Formats: sequence, structure tokens, C-alpha cells
Amino acid sequence: MRKIIVTLAASAALLTLGSAAAQASVSGNRPYATPACGAQCFDLSSLELGPHTIQNAYIRGDNGTGGQAGVRLNLRHASNSRPNQDFTGARVGTLSNYCGTLISSTSYVCVNYPGNYPVFESNWSPFGNDSGLCAGILRRDVAGQNVTLQPCGASARTMWVGDLANSVTNDGRFYTPWVNASDPNYSHPLVLTVDAGTYLPENQLKVQRLNLLTGNTVPDSQEFTLEPGPAA
Repeated sequence: MRKIIVTLAASAALLTLGSAAAQASVSGNRPYATPACGAQCFDLSSLELGPHTIQNAYIRGDNGTGGQAGVRLNLRHASNSRPNQDFTGARVGTLSNYCGTLISSTSYVCVNYPGNYPVFESNWSPFGNDSGLCAGILRRDVAGQNVTLQPCGASARTMWVGDLANSVTNDGRFYTPWVNASDPNYSHPLVLTVDAGTYLPENQLKVQRLNLLTGNTVPDSQEFTLEPGPAA
């Protein structure tokens, strides 16, 4: 893993999910999502577990039904036949659109990042059907809590901002921490973290404080990448 310096424009382009072309941080990789979800889906994976273990709604049966607020999210081995792994994502705007309204002007992201940093939501969309439930947290400012399905667009708790200053590349993929937009102004914000030691579900997604290691590197468990997910 090596640290890289990237321009804001290049980083934003890599993170933008508004079009299939912009989604692809790497070409030629086999994507994972149900055929019904197609190019609108994306796969989120971690540097720790690799690109073939992707975001999943932990619901029994894995048939695309049963979603509700509070369902836990994890990373699971990717398959084109699992609708619980279908997530649609879009850049819903920039920080300048939300700081002072849905996102508090005193939040970490609004205080520390420029206004043109992109803001995202991750909508659970089994078979491509928008559920209105997004990856988020129940309570702001609580480290260690599970990332769960929460109503999209209701608060900053389902909004995430890429920490481009701590991005890395590995095997040609672009990784960045995802900062939860609801977090208050602390020096170490709450970021998406995979806990590979959990069981039922395994590889639970949680939020933990950003952990800067020696040399200002971020643990692999807090670095994530996005790739488009039409079934190959």
C-alpha cells in the first residue's frame, strides 16, 4: 500500500457515481451485482478483505425482501445472484449544498473539508429497486455502533464523504476512508470500518474513529473502494 497525492478534481471523478464511466476506478475487473440491478449498482469493498468481498444487507433468505430500518450491513463474498448485495449510489451533491442545512455547519466534514467535496448515499436496491433505505447509523457521535439500513435523505447520518486527503492506491484501485457526515467537529472523525472478527454476520460494518498510523497512513479496515456492478 502506498500513499499518493491526488488532485481534488481527479479524486472527485473517481468517487462520482453519477455515470457508469465515472464509477469505474479500474477497468477489466469482473463486477458483482444481480443482472436486474445492472450498471446502476456499485460494489463497495475494503482494502483489508479485497474486491471480492462486498457490501451486503444481512437479511435471511437473500431474496431481496425483508429490508427495514435497523438491518445490519456487512461485507460478504460477492455473487451475481444475491440481491442483498445490490446497492445503488449517487453523488447527491457537494458539501456546499448541505453544510448548514441537512449537515451541521459545525460537523467535522463541513469544518475540515472544502465545499466541493462530494457527498454520497448508498441505497439498498434489490434487483435494482430503490428501497429508500441507505447505509447509515442510528446515532451520531457514537463510535463502535453498527452500520445499518436507515431512511435515505432524512439526516446526515446516511451521508458519507470521502476523506480524499487519506486516499491510497493498491493494485490500481483507489481507496479512501468514508467519513459519516453527521459527526461533530473532532480531530478523528467517525469513519466506515470493517470488523473482520465479527460473527453473525461476519465482517460487520461499523463506524470507528479514524485511526492514523505511523506516517499518517490509515488501516486497511478503514479504506474502501467503489466499482460499478453490472453482472458480467
